[in-house]
Amino acid sequence: MAIRPSLQKANPKTFYGAKDQQELVERYDESADVYDEAMSQDVGWTGHIELAAVVGRYVAPDAAVLDAGAGTGMLGDELAKLGFSNMDANDLSPGMLDRARGKGIYENCRVMELGQPLDYADDSYDAVVACGVFTPNHAPASSLDEMVRITKPQGLIIYTLRGDEMPADFPPKHDELTDAGTWTLVEACSPFSSIASEPQIRHQCWVFRVL
Repeated sequence: MAIRPSLQKANPKTFYGAKDQQELVERYDESADVYDEAMSQDVGWTGHIELAAVVGRYVAPDAAVLDAGAGTGMLGDELAKLGFSNMDANDLSPGMLDRARGKGIYENCRVMELGQPLDYADDSYDAVVACGVFTPNHAPASSLDEMVRITKPQGLIIYTLRGDEMPADFPPKHDELTDAGTWTLVEACSPFSSIASEPQIRHQCWVFRVL
């Protein structure tokens, strides 16, 4: 993964190497001004494009959507191109969220941490989406419990996961929520090459309907 020196602070390895949550937030805050450029041009990240296409197939553009772990709003940018306009966002990094807020595509942007209680009412959203946040040293599978809580019955939860190296805590959480009658699988999309600079890495979009 060749990243220009001027963009090194947004190198994904920088985030994976954070020793704790505070350092992770600091590193995201410091990278916010170059994050989009680094991810789209040097890293060649396409997960937000792939996920937006899936969201567009299942969710009406006027639906109330939460972009969970939105970062700088790269997914929101793609959804806005599809006509989505009723979107909120959260992220653990105030700096990243400031960049997202500045794009004018979200109604409300709030600092929150996935995996912790989320300050939204039950059944708040028609769809909750998350792109690139369920990855090592980031949001855990337990985040799904709160995402389910704030999604309306028959609403959708749609997110990306590594398809080649799925985080170990996700298959049992998927099964747990399914066996409990909490949600049902709508689609596990085919894996796709998600990082142009490392084509062996593949992600997958998951779609679940809350019951």
